[in-house]
Amino acid sequence: MPACLILFLEDVDAIADHKAVLRYTPIEEAETWEMLDEAALPDWKKFIAAVKLLYPGCEGDRCFTHTDLENLCAEQVHMPMASQEELGQYYHKFFKISRHLIMKKKLADLEHDRLFLDGFHVTTKTTIMWRLEIKLTDHHPDDPYDIKEVYNTAVFLL
Repeated sequence: MPACLILFLEDVDAIADHKAVLRYTPIEEAETWEMLDEAALPDWKKFIAAVKLLYPGCEGDRCFTHTDLENLCAEQVHMPMASQEELGQYYHKFFKISRHLIMKKKLADLEHDRLFLDGFHVTTKTTIMWRLEIKLTDHHPDDPYDIKEVYNTAVFLL
């Protein structure tokens, strides 16, 4: 929730009603927000300020960090991928974090491509690389495979 908190709050700012916002917030978050002293006050801005205090880093350029992306890949590498749905879930998380970092010039394209492939379980990664080596015979072994090639190959194999 912290990563999309600001966008959510901007979307519901026009409502400016605590109860309406709490109705559309995931229950785990809404229960916490309801406990804020500011939730009982009619002042929308104070309520929003109190909610933001619960999520350090939700504002500004540090919404996602390089460590977030590395942690995602480190977690994902331990999970064998058995379906395109699981691939889609990994890609979605990876895209959201990496795109933010690229836009803020905190992640280079080559590192982006390398990290995506490194997030696959060893058996899946080996199969993907084997397929890419056959498919892209002129690819230099020191260069990471383009994320689009890796993704399309994974879709084909799953």
